Amino acid sequence: MRKILLVDDDRVILNILAEGLRELGYEVSTAISGADALKLAKEKEHDLVVLDMRMPEMSGVEVARKLRDQNLAPFVFLSAFGDEPDVQDAAEAGALGYLVKPVDIPQLVPFIEAAMARGREIDLLRSTTEQLEQALRVEQKTRTAVGIIMERKGLDRQEAFDLLRARSRSQRRKIGEVADDLISAVEEMNLTLRAP
Repeated sequence: MRKILLVDDDRVILNILAEGLRELGYEVSTAISGADALKLAKEKEHDLVVLDMRMPEMSGVEVARKLRDQNLAPFVFLSAFGDEPDVQDAAEAGALGYLVKPVDIPQLVPFIEAAMARGREIDLLRSTTEQLEQALRVEQKTRTAVGIIMERKGLDRQEAFDLLRARSRSQRRKIGEVADDLISAVEEMNLTLRAP
């Protein structure tokens, strides 16, 4: 079930939209303030947060930035204001869309579905990026460890790599972990040798 968090300080609009989305099979949480929205977003995972732009105490843009910075959930704006500065602020905060009230449920559903699809694409890209960054870190550590072995043992690159791989297999550990241990041991030894 798709989980939506609706955030609006107007309780009437909030209840109408929430009820309409629930009737269509969405699991809907509601918040009447930015603080409540952030609390709910931290407690429970949501597929999308639908934010009002102008709310007392904490604006929708402030909430959006916190959602983005804490990687809590993708978000869109549903606001009575369509001014260019508001739309620009929403875009800069990372909104997946901006819709101007009044809207009814038939208008809102395609907007929500498109935003959730875009949010899933962004999550996939983020995950792929993190995996690539991790692979690069392991590769860099492995190269550094191979360089250390080459220098200490007088081996060529392939021989040094084979030695590192054999150590990894004999310890039943990932090669990146063994490389990291070797680098840490050399750094520790260098610090010890530099100490007065």
